[in-house]
Amino acid sequence: MKKLLKFLLGFLLLLVIGGAIAWFGFLKPEPPPISPEDRAAIHLMPLPASLSLNGGKIILNAAFNISFSNISSPRLEKAVDRFKERLESQGLIYLDSIGFDQKLIIDCKQSTTVYPKGDEDESYSLNLKGNNIHLSAPTELGVLHGLETILQLADNQGKKSFFPTCEITDSPRYPWRGLMIDACRHWIPKEVILRNIDGMAAVKMNVLHWHLSEYQGFRVESKVFPKLHEMGSEGHYYTQEEIKEVVDYAAERGIRVIPEFDLPGHATSWFVGYPELASAPGPYELANSFGVLLPLLDPTREDVYDFLDKFFGEMATLFPDPYIHIGGDEINPTHWNENPDIQQFIEENELEDHHGLQAYFNRRLKEILTKHGKKMMGWDEILHPDLPKEDITVQSWRSQESLWEAARGGNKAVLSTGYYLDHQLSAASHYQVDPTVIPNAVNIEIDSSNWKSWRCVMEFQETEFESDLYLFGEGENLRGIITSPLNTAAFENAKIEGSKLSFKSQASVGELTYNVEMIGDSLAGEISIAVFSIQLKGKRNGGSDMAEGIDLPEFAKIEPLTPEQETNLLGGEACIWSEMVNGHTIDSRIWPRIGAIAERLWSPGELANDNDDMYRRLMWLDEYILTRGIQHLDAPREIISDMVPESYVSPLTTLVDVLQESKVFGRMSIYQPLMYTTSPLNRVVDAARPESYVVYRFGQAVDEYLANPDDEKKSQLIQQLNQWAINHQKLLPAFETVERLQEVKSHSENLSRLANLGLEALNGKVLLSAEEKSQIFQKSDLPSGGTFLAVSPHIQKLIE
Repeated sequence: MKKLLKFLLGFLLLLVIGGAIAWFGFLKPEPPPISPEDRAAIHLMPLPASLSLNGGKIILNAAFNISFSNISSPRLEKAVDRFKERLESQGLIYLDSIGFDQKLIIDCKQSTTVYPKGDEDESYSLNLKGNNIHLSAPTELGVLHGLETILQLADNQGKKSFFPTCEITDSPRYPWRGLMIDACRHWIPKEVILRNIDGMAAVKMNVLHWHLSEYQGFRVESKVFPKLHEMGSEGHYYTQEEIKEVVDYAAERGIRVIPEFDLPGHATSWFVGYPELASAPGPYELANSFGVLLPLLDPTREDVYDFLDKFFGEMATLFPDPYIHIGGDEINPTHWNENPDIQQFIEENELEDHHGLQAYFNRRLKEILTKHGKKMMGWDEILHPDLPKEDITVQSWRSQESLWEAARGGNKAVLSTGYYLDHQLSAASHYQVDPTVIPNAVNIEIDSSNWKSWRCVMEFQETEFESDLYLFGEGENLRGIITSPLNTAAFENAKIEGSKLSFKSQASVGELTYNVEMIGDSLAGEISIAVFSIQLKGKRNGGSDMAEGIDLPEFAKIEPLTPEQETNLLGGEACIWSEMVNGHTIDSRIWPRIGAIAERLWSPGELANDNDDMYRRLMWLDEYILTRGIQHLDAPREIISDMVPESYVSPLTTLVDVLQESKVFGRMSIYQPLMYTTSPLNRVVDAARPESYVVYRFGQAVDEYLANPDDEKKSQLIQQLNQWAINHQKLLPAFETVERLQEVKSHSENLSRLANLGLEALNGKVLLSAEEKSQIFQKSDLPSGGTFLAVSPHIQKLIE
């Protein structure tokens, strides 16, 4: 018995030892590259790849000295000068080179080409210890990033400025971290471009994609074809000297500049001066409205390619980056279809349709760009079986499926789906978009023994799109697939209550909510996205219970990319199209939300996973980015000040602070009959921000109070609600005299009404019935003036 017990104890000990070895050696999870405690103590954006705080501080003094232990260069010397100036602009001490009590030692291993190419090593490491800061990097670009991190680490404590002692090892997740600025639909002056380059550098973005030709304007001086800018710009264009200034300014900050000349569509501005390039007879005028218009380049004539050869030869000398972007998106083939010569060309060259003709054009254009030492980039419409793989990068804007399609096929690919800043989506929605994850992938289980299908039509503003709806299973396991022209989305948690079906799916423009009624074999209802409603109608056409219906299509789950295919994913680009912004308001639509995208593209995926922490640092960035000259807070204040007399500025600001611009293109509905390039951008919607951090903080306060009520939290809520409750009365005279305010009067009334209800709720005295409250809530949720009352759901939550 003792032997058996001894054996069992020995065996148990072996199991414990073996388990410990397995746990610590193999199974124990790796600690995060930044601990939760260290993460909460910093406000860096983007987060570095790894960081460890040591608990100490380097108190700055005037004897702080900066030196190079290896190579230096003009770029690095200028970067150090900016570093000194920015420490001062952040309210820190002035630095000079007297004394050696404290040191910033920069160890750069090798110089970098004057103009970055995108293949450089951007890594760096920092060691802040004792009185010294050691910055080490393989290239100049790493040094630039390291200096930006040091600036973000700097802080004040009382009258003292300091850096926390820490160790950082950092490198980007993706080599392509871009911002696309459309300078065509509304003119964006050079000074605006320059200050946004400084902002990009602060958050480690490294590609400026400059959209320079459109229906509404051609924005670059051409000395070879001067009528391009003379007749196609209304006097708003960048001279070649200004182009060189921007390119050099960006290069000094480690940022590439990639021009886009959109062809063969979006090309009206080319034809104003050179109508012979077009597919239909002129004359042409610059467009003053927005949308997908008809003018197209004629890709069948050799003289067009001679023109493009000379033009791109000239542009190749202005823009040193390896890439030129050729657009290629949104082709309306009407003018091609109506031109008999073009139709004959398609037939003679055995091109299947206008897609084949565009592919032919792209191949010819690639040859021209290759001749001038450039690689081609285009929007995802350029994808075609005949498209060469080498030296062509695809920018995906319609869906992430096209991103993966390009990567699988061997093309390099850049993601913009989900990164459209002009859609006015939240930073959190941008933050969740990852190049390696397709949220709309068909990843549900397909049940071929229990399914139903409907052939559907989506109708929006007199335009119809065909669609298909498939449902699988039943009860709590009801799930399905909805197709549309843009993508195929799977969804779960669908509900049928009586004859009503409801479900939600995700798209690049946000969450789509479906509410339809099923009557017999028909269904009818609507799809809601932001303030839009899309009508949906359908007819049963198949199912496991229909003997003569259609066969169930083969829905293959989207397989993940292989490691080799993932290397074709270069990164992503935020986009700001300028239908609804100009040089005055554009900063407020870019900043600070772009910080969330910058972090998604720079930081390891395992770190970009905490929305609350992201918002904590994003709201810090909202103030910090002012040191780079970004004017995102100035434009709203100036619009408000220009709109009302001084006595109403404060209450109007209070109202605007809790409004947000309607998502996607919701504001377009306030312009009658249309929004034009000449429409003033000086209304309340232009002062409202895409995301209100006043609202975000109030929402946090409500959640904290409801989770753990106490008198201090209650007092803070009452103070804020009191301000909102009396705000409408303060603004009332302004509504009588300022016409532009009329479109948000209902928001002002609803804010005060909700705030009073919130105060009653906190005091336990709500006297309204559930129906009366519901009516108030419904009114408060309605959009007006291109905006919505963003604080409404949080006050409703408090009341309920």
